[in-house]
Amino acid sequence: MFNTIGIITKREDITSEETARELGAFLKELGVLLVEDEKAIEKSADLIIVVGGDGSILSSARTYVDSNIPILGINLGRLGFLADVSVESMMTVVSDILSGEYIKEERALLSCQVERDGKILSQHLAFNEVVVHRNETPRMIEFELFVDGDFVNKQRADGMIVTTPTGSTAYALSSGGPIMHPSVNTICLVSISPHTMSHRPFILHGESEVLISLIDSDDKATVSFDGQASFSILLGDSLRVRQHDNFIHLIHPKGYDYFKIIRSKLHWGHKV
Repeated sequence: MFNTIGIITKREDITSEETARELGAFLKELGVLLVEDEKAIEKSADLIIVVGGDGSILSSARTYVDSNIPILGINLGRLGFLADVSVESMMTVVSDILSGEYIKEERALLSCQVERDGKILSQHLAFNEVVVHRNETPRMIEFELFVDGDFVNKQRADGMIVTTPTGSTAYALSSGGPIMHPSVNTICLVSISPHTMSHRPFILHGESEVLISLIDSDDKATVSFDGQASFSILLGDSLRVRQHDNFIHLIHPKGYDYFKIIRSKLHWGHKV
């Protein structure tokens, strides 16, 4: 089913590159065509294998989501939420996948744009979350929140997280947000250290459009996308967020169990 595979490594990581070489040699023995150039992957690959970790998958998902190419993650350390195949098992897992034994899962991304005076300043995709947050000053920022054009509230807080179900186990979780199963069609809003404790996490339908307008700050504030890119904003600037039109397709090994990963990563059932 997968005849042309693109392998993506973690930049400037010797272990990632060595692991990719071993995997590449194995795939060539199986008669699989390999591509490594980004443009070649986009045009011809029918599967992408990311050798790195969750961060590498976040980047690859944003890059290739519109190409509709499934992604498999090989994790170099402890198994991640997204990269759930160990180096020790990767040959067996890849063999099974090439034989058609795998689980395919659809995940949503966020389409984000920063606006000023009705003009778009910057556009980004986010797989986990987009965050509006204060800079280094201890003073909170103040912003207005709108959903589908309707005014929701005005908040003073350290910031606001707009998260996908995938990102619900990342920054949003540490800020008191709920865990959302990846299959649900939702967007969640999580305030970061709000001044008023009545501001609780808010789960919206996945087709909702969120607008956050900065109305008070000591200086600039920052918008961060998956913690991997950022953009400075001024008073009066707005962040507009909606679900991206296309979905990323993650490939998991047979027997994949989302709740097993959650139990492991969050140490459920372990003695404290």
